[in-house]
Amino acid sequence: MRKLFILFGLIGFLVLGCASPYLKDSSNVSKVKKSYDNILVVAKAKDKIARMKFEEQVVQDLASQGINASSSMSIIKSENFTKEISEQDIESIRLKLLKDGYTGVIITNLINSAQYTDVISGNSGTAMLPVRYGRFGRYYGAYPVSYWEPDQVVTGIEYTLESCLYDISVDQKDNLQWIGRFQVKDPSSLVKSIEKYSKELTNALITESISL
Repeated sequence: MRKLFILFGLIGFLVLGCASPYLKDSSNVSKVKKSYDNILVVAKAKDKIARMKFEEQVVQDLASQGINASSSMSIIKSENFTKEISEQDIESIRLKLLKDGYTGVIITNLINSAQYTDVISGNSGTAMLPVRYGRFGRYYGAYPVSYWEPDQVVTGIEYTLESCLYDISVDQKDNLQWIGRFQVKDPSSLVKSIEKYSKELTNALITESISL
């Protein structure tokens, strides 16, 4: 019976953990909402599979809201993420993207990873268990049983990422429109983590920055 209560406690913790949002903070830097002809989605990752899955998921989620978007896989090589780009190169890229019909760019970048330690407080409670009394017939009652679980120390890796939306149709250096900071702890599934991140990113952009 005690194992059953412990199991329920763990299930509750896992459900609450999965419900925890990745998005921790965001800001509409431009203070206005804009619409975009087409948005290029860029995930700065050396892992091509992770990059492809992320960009395609964001494109799919934006499309479900009626927003045109495209993956950058065929436009920007992963190897270029490690190279320094001059202001002149940046301007050339911006003009080329404008010529190809893009007016917005979303860039997602890993900015930090660090080990964390969380202490999960143990639970306690009372269970009512059935008992039979007497010799003449069966009398069913109940008596209380107390149970408790010790504190748990959980360690792992927390990843901090940022996603930024730029309006490249604006011919100026400061064309950042929106920025969001996300924190992901120990992603056990690449696909599920990407799906959740993308959904939160898309919802925040539509709520705060992108006009449909």
